[in-house]
Order: sequence, then structure tokens, then C-alpha cells
Amino acid sequence: MHRTRLTCAFAILALAPLATWAVPDGPMPSRNAPETSQDPKTIARNNYNAGHEAVQSVAKLEAEAASMPAMASQYRDSIRANLEKARESFRKAVAADAQMKEGWNMLGFTSRKLGQYEESLTAYEKALALAPDYPEAIEYRAELFLLTGRLAQTRESYARLLKLEPSYAGTLKTSMQDFLKANKAFPASVSQKEREEFAAWVASL
Repeated sequence: MHRTRLTCAFAILALAPLATWAVPDGPMPSRNAPETSQDPKTIARNNYNAGHEAVQSVAKLEAEAASMPAMASQYRDSIRANLEKARESFRKAVAADAQMKEGWNMLGFTSRKLGQYEESLTAYEKALALAPDYPEAIEYRAELFLLTGRLAQTRESYARLLKLEPSYAGTLKTSMQDFLKANKAFPASVSQKEREEFAAWVASL
């Protein structure tokens, strides 16, 4: 599903490391299944939808915080609580159906937003093992690569998306530009030369 980017000025929060983010993968069709169903796929779908709803709440809260920077700190706890709620729902979704690539992708997304980068990477890798050309997961994993200073892998992801799904390459380009404009700090493993070369590459896109 194509995604809508939301501008966010919540960079002061550790749980929102990028200035912008996109809401991917919409809710699953419900098939009118009862919440008490013991069918694993129904359990997975219900939990995925619950997680998606919580993510939508986060998007709304971040938009409100962005419009009122002076009150941003008052939103922090609510945003984190909704992210944790969403992540737990996505954990339950993939526990019930390990073949749900969307669940793994969103587990990666919420873990990244919460600063849990190892769990995030593992989840993205699970999604891509199921669907190697899954553009949402490729783009989101690239944003994780950017945050963690894996610049060569970020560039490789951009090139792959450009061939596979150019609109997602555009999303990643915007994220890279926002990251550099905000003068975010790379990990200490990234040298000043590497940062400058990466910045020059982004500017050339």
C-alpha cells in the first residue's frame, strides 16, 4: 500500500530519531472474524489491526506535537505508550503467523521508533526473508541503516529501490535529506570524511 508521509518536529525525543516518517501497510481485511477466534491467521490479523490503530494514534499525536512545539514534551509519554502498545500487538501478530511480512515490517518500524535497533533490524530481515522485494521493508531498513551509520548499505538500498519502486526511493531520499538538514549525529564509527562524502552524494540525487 502506498504511504503518506507525515512531517514531525519531534526530533528531541529519542523515540522519534528521524524528522519525518511514513505510515505503511494499512489494516488487514477483517473478514468479520470474532476477536475470540483461535485460528492463528485470525489472531495475527486482529493483532496486526490493533497495532496499526495504535500507530495511527502515534501519527496523530506527533502531528499535534509538531503544530505546538512548546507543548511537545507533554505528548512524549502518550506517544511512547502507543508505540509500545503497537509493538506488543505486532509481536503477537507474528507469533501467531510467522509468515505475515507486514507484521514483521511493522514490528521493525515500532522497534526503531522506540530506539530498539537490534530488534528492529531482526524484524526487517524477517520481512525481507519472506518477500525480498518488499519495498516498505527495504525503505524502512534503509532508515535504520542511516540512523546506525551504515552508509554504504543506505546507498545500496536507495539504488535498489530506484530500480524496484522509485516512489520509495523518493521517500528514502527525503529521509536522508531531513537527517542531514537536522545535523543529526552519526555513530562515532562514521568519520567526518564519510559523512561529507555521504552528504555530497545525497545532494547529487
